[in-house]
Amino acid sequence: MTTELLDRVFRDPSTKQGLRVFSRNERAKLDLRVSDDDKVEIYCAKRERWLRAKPEEVVRQLFLVWVQDTLRYPLKRVQVEWPIQMGEDSEKERADIVVFTDDACTDPYIVFELKKPDSKEGLEQLRSYLRWTGCFFGCWSNGSEQSFQLREEEQNARKGPYKFRDIPRLPKLDEDLADILKPLTFGELKPISDMRSLIQRLEHDALANAGVNAFDELFKLIFAKLHDEFRPRRKDSDPVDFRVPTGAPDVVYKRFNDLFQAAKKRPHWDQIFDAGDTLKLKGDALKLCAAALEPYSLAHTDLEAVDAAFEYLINPEQKGQKGQYFTPRPVVKMAVKMLNPQDGEKTIDPACGSCGFLIHTIRHVQKLYGWNTERLYRYSNENLYAVDFDERLKKVAKTMMIIAGDGKANVIGTSALDVREWQNSDARTKIGEFSRDSKDGSFDLVLTNPPFAGKVTGKAQLSVYDLYELASTGQLSTDDEEEEEQAEGEGEKLKRRKKVSGMKRDILFVERCLDLLRPGGRTAIVLPQGNLNNLGTRALRSYVAGRARLLGVVGLHVNTFKPFTGTKTSVLFLQKWGGEAGEPVSDYPVFLATSQKSGKNNSGEYIYRKDTKGNLVDEEGVPVTESGRPPAIDHDLDEIADAFIQWGSEQGFGFLIGD
Repeated sequence: MTTELLDRVFRDPSTKQGLRVFSRNERAKLDLRVSDDDKVEIYCAKRERWLRAKPEEVVRQLFLVWVQDTLRYPLKRVQVEWPIQMGEDSEKERADIVVFTDDACTDPYIVFELKKPDSKEGLEQLRSYLRWTGCFFGCWSNGSEQSFQLREEEQNARKGPYKFRDIPRLPKLDEDLADILKPLTFGELKPISDMRSLIQRLEHDALANAGVNAFDELFKLIFAKLHDEFRPRRKDSDPVDFRVPTGAPDVVYKRFNDLFQAAKKRPHWDQIFDAGDTLKLKGDALKLCAAALEPYSLAHTDLEAVDAAFEYLINPEQKGQKGQYFTPRPVVKMAVKMLNPQDGEKTIDPACGSCGFLIHTIRHVQKLYGWNTERLYRYSNENLYAVDFDERLKKVAKTMMIIAGDGKANVIGTSALDVREWQNSDARTKIGEFSRDSKDGSFDLVLTNPPFAGKVTGKAQLSVYDLYELASTGQLSTDDEEEEEQAEGEGEKLKRRKKVSGMKRDILFVERCLDLLRPGGRTAIVLPQGNLNNLGTRALRSYVAGRARLLGVVGLHVNTFKPFTGTKTSVLFLQKWGGEAGEPVSDYPVFLATSQKSGKNNSGEYIYRKDTKGNLVDEEGVPVTESGRPPAIDHDLDEIADAFIQWGSEQGFGFLIGD
């Protein structure tokens, strides 16, 4: 009954409050009922009366349970809606919960702010309470996220606004600050439920006036923390090194810069940063950011939560100018599921971004074979490759692969479309040379969402592509062509050709993907839908048909890539002729599907799945108030993937039915 009533309270996806920070035992101790007018009510033991069970009231009652059970304070030392006079001319504010050091409730010790569901506003309100009450300890929470705050004594009131910092936990009964600041052990670290919100808070609190690039400096801290978590032969009982030490700013800086320098020297991590890179974040800003990350485990945080944070950190405008958009994870999962990567198959993403396709390939084979960490690590290092020309995305990709369990990821910083860069970079030794005379690759799968915007220019770079030749002879439209007369050779007639100054990246990536595949290899590539139905790209479709079997096309909903772009896109599934695909034929069945539910609304905000009772549910269909996991995105791409697998099995596709 408690679960059903909680679901009624929290079923609206616009309600930011949730219950992820609480255990089942705490939720089980709530006293809920349905009133005569069919409203959910909750009993407050402190006020000894029934109240309307609004989300913020449920969160407050759960914290009252937590304060008694976990912090061990008796209810007589707790007040709710405690008035705080904030200035002589101001009206009194009311703190949601205040814990006192004495039974008479005269010495406030811990203040809770639970009304504000947004961390920015909530922390501002909490800190104002701490200033006016003189309390050292505070907690902001919306039930789904939480932050424990310490008001530090100011040595110099003019120094700046940084008078607060995150702390790993609140003091229990008879504990003091020294107990709180003891080093955490690895076993005490917890995953971050919403890393993006944490990053947004740090930007507002610490980085707005720090004079540094938020991405670069937070990324260095994240890298240093990963190094600490991946420490060889560490035990859960060992203390963490990534912690804010007691001491002057120089002491704090030395600890975290030393960790960063050590991280750069780890085997296979040394190519992510330059040898001379140091932390530029210093002083209070460094202390605030490090303290906020200190109690969490990045290695145990859901990869999609980390991915969302990195997507936020990388300037959306910069990505948009380059036509780069993080592929929504439902699309990634669908593509991986449909092409079914298997043991021993080599997979590459030549425009990898944050490595979403490869990360979900790792998850896919782990689920398929039940491999342990060591076996999965070996598979990843022997079979997975990623390429991206963007330096920041390369760093993100490498880090995401490290978190996924592959510390030796073959992530290469080069342009997959530029033969000269390809031949002069480490891609040549890791993947193999790409040239006009060597077009057959050795990859079983290519999974990618290439950038749509921009063009590749320069005849030296373009001349290796068959599609450039088609454009030059007028068979393929490039939108910027000029006709010119050009002699083909002495004694030959003049032949009309096009002067092609550039080729669209997404068109060239189609040929590049086919070049990378071995005969019988398969690819999934996200493309603008115009490539599949515009008159000017008919030659592209004919070219593809001559080199690969069209397995299927999935039209994506127009909201899929919002709010970044409203471009209509499709996922093209191909199998290169030869090998398991056999010799080219012209008549065969093709799987076609159109997504009707992208999982986003017209503004690009996610829409979450509900059960028949209207309750938000997780990926397993369990109400989120019961599982504590994030709600599942409401899309239909899983159903499309299942339909393809059934259809493909009936067609006899070997990669779906196995040996």
